[in-house]
Amino acid sequence: MKTTTLKPSVKTEPTIVKRPAGERGQTELGWLHSRHTFSFGNYFDPDHMGFRSLRVINDDVVEAGQGFGEHPHRDAEIFSYVIDGELEHKDSMGNGRVIKAGDLQYISAGNGLFHSEFNPSPKKPVHFLQIWLKPDERRRAALRGEVARPGGQAE
Repeated sequence: MKTTTLKPSVKTEPTIVKRPAGERGQTELGWLHSRHTFSFGNYFDPDHMGFRSLRVINDDVVEAGQGFGEHPHRDAEIFSYVIDGELEHKDSMGNGRVIKAGDLQYISAGNGLFHSEFNPSPKKPVHFLQIWLKPDERRRAALRGEVARPGGQAE
């Protein structure tokens, strides 16, 4: 009789590394000034591809009257937190609203949706964080966006 001994698995704790903004990837498009914590768009860094289900942390500044035209998302949980200014959001589920400084918006893109985000101000830039998580389940129905105001009720 042959006996097999299994070695216990060794779990390593994740290491948290401080990554100053100046060391992150960046995109400069004139109207968009973005810092990428993980590989994103044309920025590719094989050492920074995400962390577990966390895929994107972008620190974005969008100039007045500019923004992201309608574009698709699928299989992503997307959070937008406005630091300063206002960000207008519209999506293919019929939702639309202006997200103000201190607001957090959540969208579950599920099996797909189209949306746009732009700065409605004619004078002031908007500064916000966009965070994407990979969902546990793929291809489920998209969910309506929510805006939660700290200390208040979700709208």
